[in-house]
Parts: sequence; C-alpha cells; structure tokens
Amino acid sequence: MKQKKAVVGIGTLIIFVATIVVSMIAAGVLIQSTGLLQERALNVEESARERLTAGVEAFNVYAVGNTSTERITGLEFNVRLRSGSGPVQLQTVGLSVDSPRGNIAANLNSSKSNEDCTFDNLIPNEEFCYINRFGGEGSIIQPGDLFIIRIAFNETTQLPTFTNFDVIFTPRTGGIESLQLRTPELVLLNRIRLR
Repeated sequence: MKQKKAVVGIGTLIIFVATIVVSMIAAGVLIQSTGLLQERALNVEESARERLTAGVEAFNVYAVGNTSTERITGLEFNVRLRSGSGPVQLQTVGLSVDSPRGNIAANLNSSKSNEDCTFDNLIPNEEFCYINRFGGEGSIIQPGDLFIIRIAFNETTQLPTFTNFDVIFTPRTGGIESLQLRTPELVLLNRIRLR
C-alpha cells in the first residue's frame, strides 16, 4: 500500500513539474511574441509618421500673367520641407494642375535649374524647374532650404481671370500638398501673389 501511494505521489509530482515547465514555455513564448509585436508596432508607427510629415510645403504662390490677354501664363511657388520632414529629392515629386482649361501633369527638368529656370525655357504643361534660393547644391531639399518652382502653361491651358484651380505636389513617399487657388479678377501686373 505504501508503494502504491509513493507511485501515485511521484506521478502527481511529475504531472505538477510538467505543468510548471509547460507554463514557463508558454510564458516565454508570450513574452517573445509581445516583444516582436511591440517592435513591429514601433516600426509601423515610425513609417506612418514619416509618410505624414515627409514632403514639401508651398507657402507662397505667384501667378505670372499677361496683362494684354488677361491670362495666367505660369505659376511660381516658394517651397520648403514640411515640418519634421527629412530631405526630399525634387526628381521624385510630381506637380499637377487641375483647372477647367485642362489637367497638367509635369515632371522636373533638372537640366533647367537656377539661372536656366525661366518660363521661356520651359516646355509648357510638361515640365517644371527649380531655383535653389537658400540652401545646398542640387535638387535635394534639405531642412532650412528654400526653393522656387516654376511651371508654364501653353495657350490652351492658360488660366483666365477669376478661375478656380487646384495644384498638387505628389512626392514618391510622404504627404501630398494640395492647394485650392483662384486667379485674380484682373491681371494688372505681370506677377501676382495668390497665396
């Protein structure tokens, strides 16, 4: 009888130790899984923050007009990085203008920069150029840099007076800069501030 109780006691002890070992393994798996999930959550959060803050901000917009035809022949933007954004390569930014006169999707012509960035040098509706006003060299906008971006319109897409239109800067990664603008009622000057 004592041997039977001892065997039952040892069996119970083995089951008890096995339960503790299984619990420890399960706890280890849970702790490791929690660590992996936390790491992934931090990566997703960092990626989401970069997507929201990265990009350019157009803080001044000028219309370039023809006073005799009272049409807007081009646009000029003062552009900087959004607050908290890392550097942005202008070659990865698309510029589109949506108006009742048509939709334009332009790409950067990096060969026309600084002194060569004039409205006369641009192919209307197809390309835009930049002037690096304050900052480093090249077409990479760094924190603290100020760039001027110019785009020209052809005769069919030139904007008449008192016309609503949208301008959208679309970087490869990051937030989209969308501007809702209106041309002035009169084109009295060759350069008119819209925003």
